[in-house]
Amino acid sequence: MHIIAYTYVADHHCIDCTVEKFHYSKQTWINWDFNIPHPASDENGIHVAQEDSYGEIVHPVFSWDEWQELDESYLSENPTQRLICGDCFKTIDEYTVEGDVYED
Repeated sequence: MHIIAYTYVADHHCIDCTVEKFHYSKQTWINWDFNIPHPASDENGIHVAQEDSYGEIVHPVFSWDEWQELDESYLSENPTQRLICGDCFKTIDEYTVEGDVYED
């Protein structure tokens, strides 16, 4: 599994911005009374039950997840789509439609 981004606060965010806010070493609210030596976290140190400011779980976005809009009318006007971080506005991933995707 390859994580390319995270979703929280109703937006996508790059790994660097997510680590800056939610890396488990920065969290004081986590209940550290686990029966294991380290809390469960992913490859970037984001706790598996991490919540954002809305109380929603911070979700990873994997390289195979569908984040782009695939509607024919939208793609005809926007053939290149970018997944952009909601914090630093860095382009995380890019998808370009080549040719007519909806040919019969």
